Amino acid sequence: MKKYLLVIFIFITSMITAQSDYQLIVKGSLEDVAMNPVYSPDGSKIAYTKSNFQGIWIYELQSQSTYQLTDESAAGFAFKWSADSKSILTRVSKYEDMRRYNAVKVFDVDIRESKQITEYRTMMPYLPVWADGDSKIYLPFKGDDEVFISNKQKNNLTTNNIVTFEKNNKIVIKNLSNNSEQSFEPVKDGQYINISIAPDGAKIVFEVVGGNLFTMHIDGTNLTDIGKGNRPRWSFESNKIIYMITEDDGHDYTASDIYIINADGTQKINLTNTNDLIEMNPCFAPDTKSIVFDVVNDGSIYLMNIE
Repeated sequence: MKKYLLVIFIFITSMITAQSDYQLIVKGSLEDVAMNPVYSPDGSKIAYTKSNFQGIWIYELQSQSTYQLTDESAAGFAFKWSADSKSILTRVSKYEDMRRYNAVKVFDVDIRESKQITEYRTMMPYLPVWADGDSKIYLPFKGDDEVFISNKQKNNLTTNNIVTFEKNNKIVIKNLSNNSEQSFEPVKDGQYINISIAPDGAKIVFEVVGGNLFTMHIDGTNLTDIGKGNRPRWSFESNKIIYMITEDDGHDYTASDIYIINADGTQKINLTNTNDLIEMNPCFAPDTKSIVFDVVNDGSIYLMNIE
């Protein structure tokens, strides 16, 4: 069986090598999968995780070196860079007597240390987000939402102070500057996931389970169906969206390609268009000239120039 898997791995690797636009940056394997790469806002680093979102690693593009930031469980799920590219905010977990406990942590990427923001608790259904120029951390909750001091100096790199999340089967858009909040049900009876606000704060993109991707202005107007897709990410200029379209057999992914589309739903392009590779989890570079993504049936992370 191991020999059979090795033959498949070598075959997949040779196919990727044939893709001249693909540049290998993190070599993984079927036993040691690297996944979910995310560019830092300054474009100097790429953070990624391993199978089951275990831990966070940092790849430095200039030195082409890699180091582990943490090995904590769930740390690699939906982590968020700070605007100054010096910190990563995430929710980590641990298990005691078969019960899962979660906590919010901030990791300093340079000195490789962490600051625990909350105590470990069993009830933490939502993910933390940066707020108020990264000087605060906002954590939605089923009851009253929570705000914590991050101990980071407020920066002027981002002026967006709007957060969005799903609560009670609706999309909530909250302006932290004046504490105003609106709830929307843009798709009747839809289950909303992967909600993301554009860097300029004007629009959101979201996925409906079993349905399509949509964009919408933050006031609930201009709902646009952009078709089938999964795990969308905005470009740093807020004018384009990158995402994947996957197929599965009910247990495993059987196919996936990466697409780019304008925020208004025009000019959809298949960037990968391969038959045998399963490209997933794309992320724009800050200059939008390249993307990073992982290949499931290879276990590695690649960079691809798109301009």
